[in-house]
Amino acid sequence: MMAIQIMTVTKSNVRQVADLQHALWPEHPLLDLIVAAQTAVQAAKSHYWLAMDGQKAVGFCEVTLRRDYVEGSDTSPTGYLEGIYVLPDYRRQGIGTELVNAAAHWLRTQRVSAMGSDVALDNTVSQAFHEALGFEETARLVHYLRKN
Repeated sequence: MMAIQIMTVTKSNVRQVADLQHALWPEHPLLDLIVAAQTAVQAAKSHYWLAMDGQKAVGFCEVTLRRDYVEGSDTSPTGYLEGIYVLPDYRRQGIGTELVNAAAHWLRTQRVSAMGSDVALDNTVSQAFHEALGFEETARLVHYLRKN
């Protein structure tokens, strides 16, 4: 394995982000993820970083600036970790930490002092990852939907 490099995502490598997003969220059609990522990069709505092993994208993270309420935050905007994923064969090597640190560095350059995130209640691996990086749990939610 080569040394992993963290890079920002541009229009030229947005497809690699969408491929990793599809691995994380397989219920979303790949084409929809490609279009959404292209749109977000062009409009600077989301900021993405890729972990690269040579020419192979092995992980990504996505951060947005939220100006609406972020659970537990008293500042606005607040950075929000919308998604993070590392391919299974590359986990437990610090790549996720490097991706989050790159996002945190960018947030500091934007004078943003906090980053929120959310994790499914049953995803204890991701909860442990977040806690190891200094995220503190602020709330637990159960969402409901009623169809009329």
